[in-house]
This record gives sequence, structure tokens and C-alpha cells, in this order.
Amino acid sequence: MSIISSPSSADSPDPLDSPAGELSFRHPVVAGVLVLGLLLSLVAWWALARHQAQEADHRFEIQVQVRQQHLVRHVDHLQRLARSFQGLFLASREVSAREFAAHFDVLQVARGLPEVLSVRYENCSAAAVCAGPVFLSTNGLGTAGRDLPARPGDAADAAAVDEDSRDRNLTVMHAPLHLADGRVALQISAPVYLGGEGDPGSVESRRENQAGHLRVLVDAARLMQVSRVGEAEFDGLRLQLSDVGSVADGRSPQPVRTVHADPGGLAPVSSRDRRDLTFEVGERLWRLSLVRPPSEPLLGAMPLLALMSGLALTAAAVALVMRLLRRASRSEAECRRLDSIVADDDARLRSIARQDGLTGLLNREAFQELLAERLHLWALQPAAAGRLVLVQLDLDRFQKINEMLGHGAGDQVLLAIGERLRGLGGLNGAPSGLPAEPVLLARLGGDEFMLLFQGPVLGDVAVIEALARQLIDRLGQPLQVGSHTLRPGCSLGLAWIDAGAVADLSIGADDIGLMVRTDRALHQAKRAGRAQFRIDAGQEVPVPVDQLRLEADLHHAIERRELELFFQPQFDGRTLQVVGAEALLRWRHPQLGMVPPDRFIPLAEESGLIVPIGRWVIDEACRQAAQWSALACRPIGVAVNVSVRQMLGDDIASVVAQALRRHALPAQRLELEITESLAVGDVAQARLLLARLADLGVGVAIDDFGVGYSSLAYLRDLPVQRVKVDRSFLRQVPQDAGSSRLVGAMVSMARALEIGLVAEGVETVEQLDFLCEQGCDAIQGYLLGRPIAGDDFLHRLMADDFGHRGRNPEAKS
Repeated sequence: MSIISSPSSADSPDPLDSPAGELSFRHPVVAGVLVLGLLLSLVAWWALARHQAQEADHRFEIQVQVRQQHLVRHVDHLQRLARSFQGLFLASREVSAREFAAHFDVLQVARGLPEVLSVRYENCSAAAVCAGPVFLSTNGLGTAGRDLPARPGDAADAAAVDEDSRDRNLTVMHAPLHLADGRVALQISAPVYLGGEGDPGSVESRRENQAGHLRVLVDAARLMQVSRVGEAEFDGLRLQLSDVGSVADGRSPQPVRTVHADPGGLAPVSSRDRRDLTFEVGERLWRLSLVRPPSEPLLGAMPLLALMSGLALTAAAVALVMRLLRRASRSEAECRRLDSIVADDDARLRSIARQDGLTGLLNREAFQELLAERLHLWALQPAAAGRLVLVQLDLDRFQKINEMLGHGAGDQVLLAIGERLRGLGGLNGAPSGLPAEPVLLARLGGDEFMLLFQGPVLGDVAVIEALARQLIDRLGQPLQVGSHTLRPGCSLGLAWIDAGAVADLSIGADDIGLMVRTDRALHQAKRAGRAQFRIDAGQEVPVPVDQLRLEADLHHAIERRELELFFQPQFDGRTLQVVGAEALLRWRHPQLGMVPPDRFIPLAEESGLIVPIGRWVIDEACRQAAQWSALACRPIGVAVNVSVRQMLGDDIASVVAQALRRHALPAQRLELEITESLAVGDVAQARLLLARLADLGVGVAIDDFGVGYSSLAYLRDLPVQRVKVDRSFLRQVPQDAGSSRLVGAMVSMARALEIGLVAEGVETVEQLDFLCEQGCDAIQGYLLGRPIAGDDFLHRLMADDFGHRGRNPEAKS
């Protein structure tokens, strides 16, 4: 890269200092920033004012609701006071004035209810239950308070309300009353019937048995005052309580009357600053009106501060933009100069990124990209185009060259091999003498190279074999490295794909699959000796690429917390109560979702991942079981399947002991399920392993009992606590007599050997009834419970929500 010097500052005037560099507000960018800033400032001003207004409205609404709730709660309390006195008369046929006064004192009316002016009883028939009237007062109201002046028509309204109260046995409120001393009072009235009989029931009986009325007189102003206690008030908030009228059947509402109004009244204000809430208490409608002081949200402190801040930021932004525009005009020429340099270097950098740093050949990424493109085009070619052959080359004994002569000599060998590959022709235009010439050439890394050939002549397998032999012969010629003469032999792995073939993962016809095939063929050639080649013709189905990717993802499944346990409950065969659960492994893949166990368990077995996964399963199952016992307060066990590879290839006893100790789980709560193949394969080794587990107190069960081996001697020789009858034996039970006799024999055999028996795969009520009749120890299947997540299992266990279907008609479904 050439270095271009920039002109000096003396030769290049600064646009900031020249008149030509001056900018004005007429510049479109400056004008745009100015207009946008002003607009945003106004929007922020308005939005903040609107937000504060909404918050004030919300607080006002809450205040109205709280005020109304406090008032209704106090009135309800006063109504309960009236009903308490009413209950005094209902409880006895005769109530004396002394008993009336004693009840008044017991309720502490004078001290606890300062708003109550008086409580009195009035007879209305000869059959009185109290030698009344009885009058008790508080707050200095004399006996003259019994004769309350009222407006014209109030007496008739009060009589009608009393009749309605009597007929319906209701506690009601009368129209507001004006006392002689100028106060406004509210009167709560309740009917009194002949004592000792309770509510007479029908309207006629109530009329015949009415003895009088119980009246509670309340000071309206005092009521409004005490109902404010504990309430957060707004500054300047004024309220007014009005009587709208009675809502008794058959009468129209009365004229609205003011019961109480704060000093100053309700001055005319906008609807935004006033709230009217109508509610019903004591068979009357009341209206609570609240007014707050008017305000102008746009002139609030915060909105004005937002406006001023926005204007200040707009001015700063305009100044900054003008300065940046001046700098931009100065930088434009420099950018054009740098663009020309970048354009010259870009092609060279792209080439370097796709080349091997040592030999200058294509690297793996570039080769794989070009291979995928050619495979896509090759699938469109006619069959007469022949074959596309991929060759993977690996130097023999290259590691010894590095060890004996050093890595510098190894690099010289790699450079020489790269030159010889270039000299094969096709890539440099010179004839090679080969049956076909390479169209792509790359170094994958280390001492591995890749070549791609294509042409009609390669349709003959003999030609491909001849090509491989010539490559081995030419690359194996003597090579001088310093004072040493070396013969760098090589091994080849080849794979082909016919023209017009569609990419198919099952035959490895995509770029990754084709490279996997050559790699496999190369390994076969290496095993056969030096200077050998092997061809993968695609007849043996390779491992699918998605299977390889799935195996790679499985390596990280534990650390990414993608594995989880589901639990299928196991039930006692006699009580159908949950006694345990079998832990079932699930894999929740982030892209594929829930991967079936029969897809990833074999992968784990083949790759050896079953050992660390099995450790995690045992530890997690112990943790969950300990949590069940602690939270559900029930001794619930858990069964875990253990593979043969884990039993033989891992210190299973130590793994189990550590898990039990870590989670403080009693050993008898854990059961390991093994297959019959382990039990009968090497009896001595199996006895040793199971004896160590028995020493820990862990139970052992034989899974899928009866499907693998016919010998039952291991049940006598090995410390096995339970066997699990495979679901295949239960499919025809109880319809098929032979299947039923076979399962019954298994149950009897287990009982005779004094070992437990679990029947899995129970899906019908008939199967459940049959197993219970046979005396099966434990039952497991979809009929009683499907596998569910650990948290769900715990919740259902604590709620006792597992179904007990079949034999108990009262059981939950």
C-alpha cells in the first residue's frame, strides 16, 4: 500500500474560518433540526401537561371513590346499630327501658359514635313490647328532639317509608330533617315486631305483629366529619352531600335536598373539576359532589421546565449541527481519497481471507462455499456429464517430519506439495496427463488437502481408480528439504456424485455430506496402510448430517439446561394411592422443540454421553424426590432407568451415594431400573454391582421383565427387589385368556419369590380391575397418570389430584 501525504494546513484553508464555510438557518439540515426541535419541545410540553392532568384526574377519581366508600361504610355501621336494637326486641317479648338503656351502654354509642344524636323506640300498637316510648340521647340533644320539625310533605313521606320498611323488614333512611337548633339530621329507621318470634315472614303477618319503630338520629355534619378520618385530602377540596329521594316501589323520587355542604359551597367550575357520584344507602339515593380548585396544566412547573429544556436542547442541537456540517465539508475530500485506497485494498483482503496462509491455496471455508455452488449446478447437468469426484489427501508420516526435522521443514514439505498440486494442470493451464484435471484445490489445515474433479470420463470407476493411483505416485516423488531427501507419501479418500443427482442427506450428496464421505474413505485408507486409497461410492448410508448436528447439540444440552425430567406416577395396587414415580428423560431443543427419547438416547449411547447424562438424571431425580417428601409430607419414591453402559462404565455406586448425600434423600426412596441383559450377561459382575447398591439401601428393579431372556435364575441369585411387567403382556388382558393366565402367573411367581411386581402400560379400566384382583403390588400407566413435568407432579401431589379410576366410584376423575 502506498502512503499518500495529506496537504499541510497552510495550503488548505479551514472552512470554519472562511466565509464560504459559514452556514445560515436557511440550510435545509439546520432548518430541519430547528423545526424538529421546536416541534418536539412543544409535544413534550403538551404531553407532560396532559400526563400530569391525567394523574390529577386519576387522583381525583380515587378521592371521590374513597370518600364515598368511607361514607357508605359509616352509614352501614349506623344501620347495623339500628338492627342491633331491632334484634333486642326480636329476642324478647318484653323489653324494659332499663334493658334498652343497658343495650345502649353496651354498644358504647355515646363514646364510639359521636355522630349519633339519639336512639329511640316508638310504640305503634296496643300490644307493645316496651313501655315506651324510650329515648336515649348523646351530644346534649334534649327530649324535645323527639318532635322534629319537617317540611310540608315530609310527614307523609316518612309514614310511607315506615310502611315500606315494615312490610319488607328493611332498615331504611328518611329524608333529611332540620332540627330546632339549625342542624341537619339523618334518621335511620327499623321496624320492631312482637318479640320472641323473629321475622313474621309474610307482609300480612308483619303488619299484624308490628310493635313499633326503632329510630337512630344522626348529625349529618358530624357524620361527614368522622367519615373523613384516615382519608388523604386534596388541598382546597370541597364536597356536598344531597338527598336525591326514595327508591321504594310505587313512588317517584323526591326533590333533591342538600344534606351537608363544605364552607364556600360548590362554586361554578368546569366538569373536569367536579365529580358527582350517586349511590344507594338505606333505600334512598344520595349524591356526593366534590369540587377541586381549578388548575391550568400547561402552566405547571414541570411542563414549563420541559418546554424550556427542549428549547435549550434545540439551540444546542442547531449549534452542533452547524459545526458538524462545516466539518463535513472539510472531510469530504479526505473521504474520497480514502475510498480510493480502500477500493484498491478490498480485493486483496478478500483474496487473503479465502486463501491458506502458507500455501496460497483455497482455505476450508472458501472451498466449501465453492463446492456447494458447484454441487447446485451439477444437479442441473444431464447424466452424460459424468461424475463429480471429491478427493481428500492426507500426507503419511508428516508428524514424524515435524518431530525429527522441526516445523520449518514441515512447512517446506507443505509448500512443495502445494506446488505439485498446482502443477497437476487445469488450474495453471498446463496439461497434466491425468484422466481429468482438478477444478478446485484447497488445503483444509495441517497436512490435509482437497481436490475436486469433474467430467464425462469419470463415469467409469476404473478411470477414478487410475486417477487415484497417479496422484499417489506423483506426490510420492522424492523431495529435497535442506540436506534431507524425503519421500512424502500420501493416502486418499474419494467420493463421487453423478450429474443430475439431487442433494439428499441420506446419501451425503450435499457439500457437508460429500466431505464426510471422503473423510470416512480416507480413514479406511489410513487403516489399510500407507500410500493407499479408498472410494466411498455412496452405497453405504452414512450417518445423516442432521444426526451429527443433533449429537453436537447433545454435548451441550446439560450445560444449557435443555434436559428435563418428566415423572409418571406409580400407584399402590390395593389403595390406588401414589407411592412413587418413574423418571423419564426429555430434551427440549431450542430449535427442534421436544426431541423424542428414541431419537437422542441411542445417540447418547453410541457417543458415550449416556454416562454424564445418566449422572445428571440420578442427581436431578434425587433432588425432586427430596422436594416431594419435604413439601408434600409423604414418602414418595422415584425410579430411574440406568443403561448397561452407565452401569459398567461408571462408578454407579459412588454416583448414587453422592446424589443421595447431596440431597439428603433416604436410600430406600430411590430405585434403579436395569435391563435383563445386564442381569444375565455377566452374573458375577452384576452381583457385585447390585450388592454395592444394596449396601447403600437402594432398590433394584428389572425393567421389561419377560421380553428378553427366559432364564429366571438371576431372580434367585441377584439382590433384586422388584420386576416390571412389560406393557406388551397387558395388551390383550383380560380379553385373551392366555394373556390373563400369563400375567397372573407372573404375579404369583413374584409373590412366591417375595419380590415386588409393577405392571406398566395400564390403559383400560378392565386391565386395572384385573391387576387389582390378582394382587399386583404397583400399577403404572396412562389410565391413572401420564408423564408430567416435575413442578406439575409436585403441585398435583400436594393437592392429591391424581386420578383413582376404575375400582372406587367415589374417586376423583
